[in-house]
Amino acid sequence: MMFTAMLALAGCVNTDAHVTIEGQDKASGTVEVTTDRALLQGASLDDVLATKIDTRQLDQMAGENWTYEKIETQDRVGLRFNTVSSMNFVQLQDAFQGFELPVQLGTTEDGFKFAMRGNAPGSTDPNAAKATMSVTFPGSVTSTTGPATIEGHTVTFDMVQGATEYEATGKANYALFYSVVFGGALLVLTLIIVLAMAPKAKDTAAH
Repeated sequence: MMFTAMLALAGCVNTDAHVTIEGQDKASGTVEVTTDRALLQGASLDDVLATKIDTRQLDQMAGENWTYEKIETQDRVGLRFNTVSSMNFVQLQDAFQGFELPVQLGTTEDGFKFAMRGNAPGSTDPNAAKATMSVTFPGSVTSTTGPATIEGHTVTFDMVQGATEYEATGKANYALFYSVVFGGALLVLTLIIVLAMAPKAKDTAAH
């Protein structure tokens, strides 16, 4: 299902999709579809949606993978879709297929990789005012291809500019892993010391 076509919001449509890689075989996603509020010519978002699609159809299309909510700001209106929970990589890939976004996730020696087939430059729907796909890695970004910008651990691809392939790799968050490992070891060590000292304290009290 192509939600931009399904919604048929008046005028140019912005589509912003995002994948968050949370860890080993664990990720979540969002998709936002919005248009300029002024182009609704005073109509409410509910009125526009009611003329385009039945709510029951929308629920059926969202299925078990997505929840959705309305976006209504001073300038923009539309819908935001969120994955119902964190998913494994295969589940998330299947969920994004519903938006005709062929996301592929995998692992590398030191982290994770993201890939998605795109369209040749210049072939994107001219009615799309903005279309982006972004991915956030647990650690730093190590490589990208295609029209991309990097901010922190996030890579954003410009799908209006277009590319035949969007790819990025990023590192795992080893700092979090080690903090859990060493934090757990410290807790165990503390417990051993407390238990070792407890009998001595009891013997001292007896004398």
